[in-house]
Amino acid sequence: MMANFAVLAEQILSFIGIYYIVSIGLNLKAGHMGIPDFGHAMFFAMGGIVVGNIVAHIAAAVAAKSVPGVTVAGVIASNTKTLSIMNTKFFPYHPLLDIGLVIFALVLSLILGGILGWIASLPALRLRGEFLAILLLTVAEGLRVIFTYTKSLMGSTPTVGLSTPALFSWTHNSGLAATIFTIIVALIVYVYVERLHNSPAGRLFRAARDDEDAAKALGKNVVTIRRDAMIIGSALAGLAGAVYALNPFLGGGSVAAVSIFNRVWWTFWPWALIILGGMASNRGTGLATIIVGVSLIWPVRLYSFKVAQVLHASALGINPDQFANALEYAFIGLIILIVQAVLPRGIIPEYPSRTLPFEKYARGKVLPPKPKEE
Repeated sequence: MMANFAVLAEQILSFIGIYYIVSIGLNLKAGHMGIPDFGHAMFFAMGGIVVGNIVAHIAAAVAAKSVPGVTVAGVIASNTKTLSIMNTKFFPYHPLLDIGLVIFALVLSLILGGILGWIASLPALRLRGEFLAILLLTVAEGLRVIFTYTKSLMGSTPTVGLSTPALFSWTHNSGLAATIFTIIVALIVYVYVERLHNSPAGRLFRAARDDEDAAKALGKNVVTIRRDAMIIGSALAGLAGAVYALNPFLGGGSVAAVSIFNRVWWTFWPWALIILGGMASNRGTGLATIIVGVSLIWPVRLYSFKVAQVLHASALGINPDQFANALEYAFIGLIILIVQAVLPRGIIPEYPSRTLPFEKYARGKVLPPKPKEE
């Protein structure tokens, strides 16, 4: 019983960590800058591809020198067999290399996510509102189709995907190690976005969002501001994709186009969470993720099939798997309606930026300088 509870706790914490990272990346674009990004999943997918493809190839190149049956070409040609050998006979005995590959995966996913965000920002500089939202959604769908059927990227069986390197196997408790890793990355991201929120750059994002004409009148380059917001938010989404692929509770030991490009998981759910928590509210997004993770998503996903059996869904001609998805949508929709009715700005509304000198002045600890006498 205790073991099952520990695994459930690790699953919930992993869910909270990954969804906070991917949601806060969207919040930087949609909440702080007002960019309606409906193609957020494509940036997330970059991180998954980094781990499942690039990192796996690098690891295979190193392992091929000492482990029989491992070849670089085998990462794609015989993916399951090659990664299984490395996950059992190589990674558990090379902790320093594993740690180095984890760091490399995080850095590269940030870079590639940011580059893709910069490319996507080019139309964002000229389009607004629903036109930009539809364009980003269309581009994301196009990339999903291209990546799905490109063998060199997602393997010969894209619906199954590529097995991922077990880079936490040296800890002898991959699930716990991956959960701690996910939470640590989420906390680092939280500290970063909080500092960004209170920085001049964060205030500039929101100023350009609220009134572009006023920002331009003050000499601010709104084009550059929108570009920077797209790059940072997309880079964080790429980081989330890498963390997802490295965590066995989340990726399940593999990455497939149908999972890492999933619009519901990596675009709809982040939108729902930032609406619940509060647009441009880092703390609100975190609290919404915790509430949904603990009270809704994992319990529904774990027990929805049993609920379907209790309600005799199959006797009514309803597929139990489809019933599970419908149950999730119904619950999250109900929560959004309730929160929007009671708290239209979210659980924790956007709060003003805090600057240290003004706080000191307000508390009377520091007196403002006296004007010079002429």
